[in-house]
Amino acid sequence: MGSRRVYALAAAVLGLTCILATYLAAALGSSAGDVTLELDWPWQWIDGADRTLAAVIAHIRAPRVAAALLAGAALAVAGLVLQGISRNPLADPFLLGVSGGGALAVVVLHAIPGLREALGWWSVPLAAFLGAQGATLVVMSLARGPGGRLTMLGLILSGVIINSFCAALITLMLSRFEPLKLRITTLWLAGGVGFTEWPQLAVAAVAVVVSLLFVRLQANHLNAFALGEEGAGLVGVNTRKVLVRSAWAASLLTGVAVSMAGLVGYVGLIVPHVVRLAVGRDFRSTIALSALGGGLLLVVGDAAARTLTAPQEIPVGVLAALIGTPLLLILIRRELRGRP
Repeated sequence: MGSRRVYALAAAVLGLTCILATYLAAALGSSAGDVTLELDWPWQWIDGADRTLAAVIAHIRAPRVAAALLAGAALAVAGLVLQGISRNPLADPFLLGVSGGGALAVVVLHAIPGLREALGWWSVPLAAFLGAQGATLVVMSLARGPGGRLTMLGLILSGVIINSFCAALITLMLSRFEPLKLRITTLWLAGGVGFTEWPQLAVAAVAVVVSLLFVRLQANHLNAFALGEEGAGLVGVNTRKVLVRSAWAASLLTGVAVSMAGLVGYVGLIVPHVVRLAVGRDFRSTIALSALGGGLLLVVGDAAARTLTAPQEIPVGVLAALIGTPLLLILIRRELRGRP
């Protein structure tokens, strides 16, 4: 009963904080280097009394905040799943090379003159999805050991290789871009959530919700992986099937996040650790809390990234790396000392 109360309290606090942060992030803006806070933005959006502000909120701030919320939730849950099935506390959504595949596909889309404009808004999420799934397929094919058995060691090594290969191809193609396209694509790759449109957000929201529900249905099987791959098999879990399903779910979540926010690291690494410290390791509790925590972290991070050095912006991926690197070093230090 105590654990349920802790979970309920954590969910309520995180949920309310997430709503408040989303409201304030949409109210926060900058004009000529001055940071502004329009707390009455919902009424401005609805009645359009100030048409300029209403347009800014409708087409820039609100979709940006929504993209940060969805991408953060997707990355955090993807990291939680990968850390659970691998029993590796340093696993994150980029472990399987999924992000590299999604980013590479989007860069290829932008590299072909006129293709993005001709296909419309849906081409970016589709390219990221196909790239992410393609990378996952390659990684899972390379990761099979004797008898076609999928191993986490194989997934990790294959993921690192595919990510490095995709990064090299991205760098090669970016070197051929014209200056304006190079700047926009580079900003997106560094973690830019300001390039998403409402139709894309609607598709992303459906994909994230469906993926989260699927992961929740797998919660008991994922809990069994605390016993290790062999231990999970001994208690009746089809480990091969769960590994494959979990890898695909993580790849879908990461592909959706990449399509909206580019390459944002550390969210999927740090958030699951904080959640587990608060409520334990039960996936039935940590999935929802990780989604809320990841969304909250990226919403706050993006708000800080666009106002700290206004009128210039810091890509949220860069800010996440500056904050996440010291935390990663602390986690590595704890692992080397053998702490829980």
